Amino acid sequence: MIRIHILLAIISLLTGPLGVIKRIRAKSTKFHRWNGRLYVLSILLNFIPGVYVSFFATGGWPSTIGFLILNTLWLGTTILGYWYIKRRKVILHSQWITRSFFLSFANMTIYIIVAIAHNAMNFSYGNAYTIAVWLCWILNLLIAEFLIRQKIFE
Repeated sequence: MIRIHILLAIISLLTGPLGVIKRIRAKSTKFHRWNGRLYVLSILLNFIPGVYVSFFATGGWPSTIGFLILNTLWLGTTILGYWYIKRRKVILHSQWITRSFFLSFANMTIYIIVAIAHNAMNFSYGNAYTIAVWLCWILNLLIAEFLIRQKIFE
């Protein structure tokens, strides 16, 4: 399950940037649509493996709950982004997919926070990891909201 989770996450990390680059989007709407479908599918298919691996997270139940929230937010923001584009609400689509895209980077954010909390602040690895699991989605959504309000990805 972890391998499936990682593979599908890599697909979302590769397809995500191709969807937000304006030049690519403007040059080929067809490519943008197919790339977006692949992005959405990778996240939809990743929900079950993501939930499964959550139950084996370092840090016990607090980390598991943080990961379950992250997985639900990732799926929910992605579905809303897809739902809005099907209704031709491009701005809302862009906002929700931006949130989804930033949640795709949660794992990278976890390791940055763990490195800081564990190595620089001397937290135990388990505590640093648990804190990072919660902060990864909170910080990434805050960054996404800031960028949405700055109209960076429209």
